[in-house]
Amino acid sequence: MIDIRTKIEAALSRSVCGGWDRGFLESILEQLSKGRPFSTKQAQLLGKVLARNSVEAELDHESWCQTYETEYKNAAMILASYHTRQPYYKPMAQDILGNKVPERRKFLKMYDNKYSKKVLSQHDAVPKYETGAYVMPRATFSSYKDVEFERDMLWIKQNDIVANFIKRGGFVIEVCKEIYSAAKGAKRYKLLPVGQSMPVIVEERYLKRGRVSK
Repeated sequence: MIDIRTKIEAALSRSVCGGWDRGFLESILEQLSKGRPFSTKQAQLLGKVLARNSVEAELDHESWCQTYETEYKNAAMILASYHTRQPYYKPMAQDILGNKVPERRKFLKMYDNKYSKKVLSQHDAVPKYETGAYVMPRATFSSYKDVEFERDMLWIKQNDIVANFIKRGGFVIEVCKEIYSAAKGAKRYKLLPVGQSMPVIVEERYLKRGRVSK
């Protein structure tokens, strides 16, 4: 067990080790410190994780770091904002937002994911509404799930702001960089509802251009 512990600690010391692998190795190390044996399945998985975080893997990771920084980092940050809200790639996405270089194989799998491609497409799309544009919510807009607030507040206050936006519309004050949905029209806008001082954030697919009364 001492040999296993040493291998785990060595793997954890390497920059290649992150995300789910790091969490798994830390849990095994804690299990060993409490004197609890691990299962056959855990032992098999441990071998694979240690191999992914070996000295050889670290050398490959170091060359990958340069490639990641120059070719993938900008896209990675965009995708991480989306995937931190999804379960499958969440640990790696959190590492990316923490400015850690993700493991190459896992990252490229996430990067080539069909949802990731949609997110990048939406991020690169030309905004339909410019800063200062007057917009109204579409009929498909739900006051319960299609609006975001930058800070917590009483429900009654939120309801008042949203009800006012539905009735009177608002003005675009910022086109947000982050994409949270892998759907057409997922670009997000920070809006200031007419007569309010608290902005809301709404996706493009729930907005339409408003008509200014003469």
